Amino acid sequence: MPFHRYNVPLLQPARPYSNKPTMPVPVVESEGNEPLVYNRPQRPREKPWYTSPVIYVLGIVPLFTLWLGFWQVRRLKWKVSLINELDEKLRRAPLKLPKNVNMAVLRDFEFRLFELEGEYDTSRVLFVGPRTREGQKGYNVVMPFKRRSGGADILVSRGFVAADQVEGEGMNKRLKYPLDETGRTVRIVALMPRIYPPSRFALTNEPQNNLWMQLDPTHMAHWLNEQAGMATAADAPETPQESRTVAFLRRVTSTRERVPTSPEDAFSRSQNEPTLPIYMEEVFDGSFAEAGVLMRRGQPVGRPPRIELRNQHAEYAATWFTFSALSTIMFVYMVRKGRGTA
Repeated sequence: MPFHRYNVPLLQPARPYSNKPTMPVPVVESEGNEPLVYNRPQRPREKPWYTSPVIYVLGIVPLFTLWLGFWQVRRLKWKVSLINELDEKLRRAPLKLPKNVNMAVLRDFEFRLFELEGEYDTSRVLFVGPRTREGQKGYNVVMPFKRRSGGADILVSRGFVAADQVEGEGMNKRLKYPLDETGRTVRIVALMPRIYPPSRFALTNEPQNNLWMQLDPTHMAHWLNEQAGMATAADAPETPQESRTVAFLRRVTSTRERVPTSPEDAFSRSQNEPTLPIYMEEVFDGSFAEAGVLMRRGQPVGRPPRIELRNQHAEYAATWFTFSALSTIMFVYMVRKGRGTA
């Protein structure tokens, strides 16, 4: 076999074929009779453990989740204080709504109970929904309430009614079993809730179809007054306080010809009944069984005499504190592992 001048065989044994790219091996030739030296490729030097971004992320996560946990604790204290405040308001005696209402101070009486005396205008019914109650789909029924003390009408929610108890479409939408209460004086207790502004992503109301997606008393009152031929409640003549005798005579002398033939006709014929953007919800203090009977009859069921607020801030705080502890353990483990391999 022929040899190279450095005693290296010229004919090398055949190597198995491989598709993997091979790295050229640098060769250092020696001088004289010194043996040939091959320099093997060196492995890339590993970066220090503290330069990994994972370490910094694991160092920030425990602090951030710990801050979220303490923030939920503050929210918990605020929610408990709010619940106690609302319970204290509900324990107070119901207020009397004056004839002339100062709209500027109306927000000061949120979540307060009011005692109202007057009659519902059952010919003009607004349907707010869709809503759900006990797994059933339906609407909240809102009607103008004519106060016996005089003044403009206000909006009162009679409560929930199932969707299958509503018939008709558009402006002719009505209750399947109409409430024949027009002209009958009632005394109710109603709650003035807090009205939140509609969301920008919420569906818009459709007054022309008598479908109110969002609760907007200002829009409702303006639409009712517009249908009655007045811009606002201030454009209508002032309604004096009505005595019981006058109310009785008015009910006796009322004729059937004055009753609107359809809901659409009722909205347009109420010329002397202005409505204020004051919204209240009738309170139903009956039992669960009584509420079921009313719903089967197609009658609205009012709201319960309490305010239910979700209070899950304690669970949220425990969750964030747990995440903070776990991420701290992972951070310590990564640091100790990095130091051990350094």
